[in-house]
Amino acid sequence: MKLANANEIRATIISALLKNFADNGEDVGMIASNTLNFPTVATDGEEGWVEIVVKVPKGTADEEYDGYGRREQYKIDCEDKAAKKAAAEEAKAKKIAKDKAKREKAE
Repeated sequence: MKLANANEIRATIISALLKNFADNGEDVGMIASNTLNFPTVATDGEEGWVEIVVKVPKGTADEEYDGYGRREQYKIDCEDKAAKKAAAEEAKAKKIAKDKAKREKAE
């Protein structure tokens, strides 16, 4: 994608985001040419900030940016992470049960 087209798309999206957040009562503003931010409060009252970066990736000289491929890879990465977490939790539960059985046997 040409840089001029990418800049135009980014400006349009940022403008729409700014309008949407402002229309919904957020104190939103720009902090860089492609980044906006607004303050937020968690349910427990803790205050913080949200930053949104808008990019229009171009890919490399050899190949175009593959947005659908990136989505699929992210989905696979999340599934792998969830599977590893489940396996770790299962191993921890087995160890706890084994340690508990040893303690009961020792008594």
